[in-house]
Amino acid sequence: MAFLASRTSRGKKYWSIVESRRINGKPRTVILEYLGSADSLLKRLEGSAELNLKSYCHGDTAALVLMAQQLGVVEIINEYVPSGPNGSKPLRDGLSVGASILLAAIGRACAPTSKAGWYAWCQTTSLHYTLGRRLNKLDSQHFWDQMHALPAESIPLIEEQLLARVVERFNLKPDCLLFDTTNFFTFIASTNDRCELPRRGRNKQKRYDLRQVGLALLVNREHQFPLFHKTYQGNHADVSVFSAIFAEMTERMRLLFKQVADVTLVFDKGNNSKDNFALLDQDPQLYYVASLVPSYFKELMDEANAQLQPVTLAEDEEVQAYHTQAEIWGQRRECVALISEQLREGQIRGIEQSLHKKLTALSDLQAQLQNPKSRKKWTRKQLHERVEQLIQGQYVNEILTYRLSRKRKQFHLEYEVDHQAYETLKEQRLGRRLLVTNRSDWSAAQIIRAYRAQVKVEYAFRNLKNPMHLAIRPQYHWTDQKLKVHFFMCVLGYLLTMAVYTQARQKMNYRRNVTHLLDELSSIRLCSMIKKKGRKISYELEQMSPATFRLAHVLGVTEQNIRSKINSSDYSL
Repeated sequence: MAFLASRTSRGKKYWSIVESRRINGKPRTVILEYLGSADSLLKRLEGSAELNLKSYCHGDTAALVLMAQQLGVVEIINEYVPSGPNGSKPLRDGLSVGASILLAAIGRACAPTSKAGWYAWCQTTSLHYTLGRRLNKLDSQHFWDQMHALPAESIPLIEEQLLARVVERFNLKPDCLLFDTTNFFTFIASTNDRCELPRRGRNKQKRYDLRQVGLALLVNREHQFPLFHKTYQGNHADVSVFSAIFAEMTERMRLLFKQVADVTLVFDKGNNSKDNFALLDQDPQLYYVASLVPSYFKELMDEANAQLQPVTLAEDEEVQAYHTQAEIWGQRRECVALISEQLREGQIRGIEQSLHKKLTALSDLQAQLQNPKSRKKWTRKQLHERVEQLIQGQYVNEILTYRLSRKRKQFHLEYEVDHQAYETLKEQRLGRRLLVTNRSDWSAAQIIRAYRAQVKVEYAFRNLKNPMHLAIRPQYHWTDQKLKVHFFMCVLGYLLTMAVYTQARQKMNYRRNVTHLLDELSSIRLCSMIKKKGRKISYELEQMSPATFRLAHVLGVTEQNIRSKINSSDYSL
């Protein structure tokens, strides 16, 4: 057991922490710690009481700031900010427009919140230290004013210049580019007539009661960088959006990759129409892979069902497919019909659920008809219409049969599932996909793999709807200009995040997803140590696991590189 012991030297008493131990069979006093004199011990105790510690989330914000510095985000945005009446560009609270837009984008990537809640989040991070300035004045009005200073028409120009640097920085190669659209509901009042973008439409999150804004996105297959985005009215169908932005989108491809001969555009069946394929046919250098609705091409699908062959996609994966040429909307095109077992299983589950609901409703109607006390008096026409309404549904009305009869002035309803028709449906139609392309030099396996990459743009949309990171919502804006700038900030945050993610994958073969990356980076914390007496502040990174330390080193988030060199208040960069 340890205890305090003292010794006197030259008339002064010194204290130590000692312990009695038996050494070579004899008891000995062993000194564990020298404490010094009583005065020095008192100073040590007082000093520890005066030491204040506070830590901040550091890794995620620091990595995004460093990436923005490498790509020159602030200077590119500031280049397109117009000057005021006095010839100078706007500064608010000591920040340029580009710096404010960047800070908002970093906030969206790390912890989506309202502009009013941005500073509350910022206080939990090391942004103030990384940028070397106070950020306590950044309220909602600050961001609104800075957003207002950025013209919406300059957003494509900013994006083009920024993406050109991304292509050079990460050596992006022309490959498959994946296109799709989605929408985001808002809480903008229906009586608000100051904006044109929010409209009611077919909301993909089932909020049909709210106005929504649409987003078209183009990403590359390898890294999922957002190479093009467009904000559009929420009531526009996908097929009309594709034709409206087709010229602008292909121009972006040419700008980034000089030519489109090596680019293959991949899109889903929701964007297909005869007119849209006519646009594609106008540029013979532009390759594409798209899907069609199989039920619109019954003869082709019947032909495919009779000639399906196994196609190897990977070492452990094989699908049944049929590769041929067929005339689609006035042109001979390469077509691949295939069976997707995952799609078929999902369709069967949907049919089973729908059948259960339909059979329950028919059973209730049958009981009502057999109840002599029922007050409802049916005519044959009314009853027939009611039954047809109940069994409506994709595929269900083909396998659910019924018969109406009348005996002694009372209607009788009989119904059953046609199991033979159900089995034929499973074998001949469910799980079918029909792909079309002008890539005559590609095999069926290459075409299928290119189309399957479409899930990566859907993955981007899932990230942009993730409430923990990268989310576009909440979007508390109600003018078109603000909404467009807000969507640009969110896409910018996503671009910076994917750049950091790609850097981690290339330099250390990082295997986890982008959400886990942001979570792991946020666990890298910066600790400030303050001594009250001398007001001396020092900063150090908290201890990390070996894997996290390696990630921090790869991304430059280390003690040797904590401070950013971004000049956030200068337009002359």
